[in-house]
Amino acid sequence: MDYNTDNMTDSVRGLLNRARAFCAGSEQCRSAVHRKLTGWGATDDEAVVILEKLVEEGYIDERRYVRTYCESKLLRAGWGGVKVRYELLHKGIPRDIVDEGIAAIDVEGRDEAIRKVAAKKMDTLHGQDEAVVRRRLASYLAQRGFGMEEIGRVVAEMLRNETK
Repeated sequence: MDYNTDNMTDSVRGLLNRARAFCAGSEQCRSAVHRKLTGWGATDDEAVVILEKLVEEGYIDERRYVRTYCESKLLRAGWGGVKVRYELLHKGIPRDIVDEGIAAIDVEGRDEAIRKVAAKKMDTLHGQDEAVVRRRLASYLAQRGFGMEEIGRVVAEMLRNETK
């Protein structure tokens, strides 16, 4: 559907331009832009029209947003897939797009990320009983949003490396 800016009021056109600038600054999802628009005084109906125009113009692309978000959180911020999935679903992103974005991140990169997070935590656990280290490391990784299978594998690896 073509949302013609000629049919918009000056205030809605102003909000559209403000939203374009907001989206041009960094990747955004629909829910974040909707929240901004209503915060700026747009009605729900105006926000919907503006959002559709932004999607049509390519300012909002949820697949692109999810890819960027996953790369940022999974690879650089040290979040696990469970936490990333939860956060994206909480933002109203469809499950299939979320699953596609998480799956697109290479396994080696994700493994490297969890090892990096685990190694940093291990540095704080020196001199403690192995059972305590295992429990604290597993708990920490779970809080970071990693899955139980990943946690079990990495904790065992870290403890093996620690005893060498």
